Amino acid sequence: MTDEMTDHGVRRRRAPVRTANVPEAEGSARAEGLLYSDLTEAAGREVSLMSQRHAERSSGHPAGQAFVREGKGGGTSRPGTGARRFLPVTLLFLLLFGGLAGALLWSRPPVTGRAELAAASGEERSWQAVYSLADLGTSAPGELERLVAQSPDVLFFAGPAGLARSGAAPRTFFPVGDGAGAAGQQPEVRFPHIPEEQLAGYGRTAYSVDYGQARFWFLNAAKLAEEPQVQLGWLQRTAAENPQPHRIVLLAEEPAAPQAWQGFTAAGVELVLAGGRLWAPAAAVQAPQPEAWRSAPGPAGWAAWTPPPGEKQETGGYLLLEGRGPRLSVSLPAGGSLGAALGLDAAALGGPAPLERAAVPVGAQWRYRPGGSDLPAVVPEGLDPAGEHPSAGRTPLPAADWRGAGFDAAGWAAGQAPLGRSRDAVRQRGIATALPAGPSPAYYFRHAFQLDVPPKEGQEWTLRAAYEDGIIVYLNGVEVARDSIRDGLVDDRTLGVPHSGVIYESFPLEEYLELLIQGTNTLAVEVHGSHPDTPELWFDLSLTVRERPGAGGGGAP
Repeated sequence: MTDEMTDHGVRRRRAPVRTANVPEAEGSARAEGLLYSDLTEAAGREVSLMSQRHAERSSGHPAGQAFVREGKGGGTSRPGTGARRFLPVTLLFLLLFGGLAGALLWSRPPVTGRAELAAASGEERSWQAVYSLADLGTSAPGELERLVAQSPDVLFFAGPAGLARSGAAPRTFFPVGDGAGAAGQQPEVRFPHIPEEQLAGYGRTAYSVDYGQARFWFLNAAKLAEEPQVQLGWLQRTAAENPQPHRIVLLAEEPAAPQAWQGFTAAGVELVLAGGRLWAPAAAVQAPQPEAWRSAPGPAGWAAWTPPPGEKQETGGYLLLEGRGPRLSVSLPAGGSLGAALGLDAAALGGPAPLERAAVPVGAQWRYRPGGSDLPAVVPEGLDPAGEHPSAGRTPLPAADWRGAGFDAAGWAAGQAPLGRSRDAVRQRGIATALPAGPSPAYYFRHAFQLDVPPKEGQEWTLRAAYEDGIIVYLNGVEVARDSIRDGLVDDRTLGVPHSGVIYESFPLEEYLELLIQGTNTLAVEVHGSHPDTPELWFDLSLTVRERPGAGGGGAP
């Protein structure tokens, strides 16, 4: 190797040209190859040096700084070349991300909760509340804590204020005060979550709370006896300003003045709880009434009940209130399950002015049996079996037909509505009578009711039914409603069209009022599942009459 100096003082090593002991021709060729390679390398160095000098003259930066550097093989590279190479990819990703974000904002993804979705779809939500029957004279300390612990899914508890013996009560507990006792002692400390001065001058002893689909009024029993018009007027005003499907009044003791009960009726109150008793308007009570519950005549238009003492002691002393749509049940849980229940139908009250009454309430008793070809049935007069033309006849079906008014269904089973079956655990809790699956997708139902007088002008009669899936309703042997099932002739093998059973559909009867008669009337219903082995079947139905404003009475159920 030999050393030589370049123009910039850089020492470079250069390999000398060596010859090998090879034949002359081969050595000559190899020497020429080495000379050619050396000349090529020298030319590359000269080009690189010229590039460096040109860059220094153009920019004023000496060679070796970051702006221009010597690369491999004598080439040059500039900063930012790699970034510019990835710039189109980065812009593409940003564009895709912006498009995705815009699409999400435009489409409004489902971020609402189950309650909002249920309200938007019209689904009837269920709710629960607990009312304590505890006797403060005999109850042990910690009764309220035990009550809350054994009902972890309930968010609303009510009972005597004395249950919260010291400190702040749970925010889910709403006290019933007597106006002078425990509820009046430092209520702002013990019950800071209770509304204050909703009624001027009453502090936290008279207030209202909205929960579920109900409004609860907590009244001051002592002052109600002294000045009833103050609280009754407030009750009626707030009921009209913010109407709720269920209206419940709680007091420390039973109101003795008839004026109080008249005010409750005018406000459309559905349930009154005081001590260990409860009262409900007779028009809202469903049949049958729970066995072992002692009933007694109440104030005009009201009925009173006292839960069985044995069950009361066994369950720890509380009532479970469950509401769903217009239906409200009051039960005594026994042994971990629901015992006897008192059923109420708010639709029978019709708001502050009780203009609507139920001839057949929600949750009524029905005769039922599975569909089958053994039941006698005829083709109704004027019915097109193919369903291509609407029915033109209203001739009642004969008594031999199971849909006829005179048919004897004494051999059928009996049960309280809702009747059905479901795979959903929540819906199973709402079924009063379970219907097992069978060979037929259909179930048949019958119910008889009484009318004191026939319908009169100015009345609106309406069927409201919850069904899954298809339904046909007959009134005194004549078809009056059909939905989610084919037109024309059907039998026990006919399938329905899928329909949700959680919604009560309305069927006005203004065109069929002549079918209603004074005395005994009969409803016959067939419900068809959408699949022969469907696990979902549901049925409940009510028949109500509403007086149009200004119309005279008549046709009372």
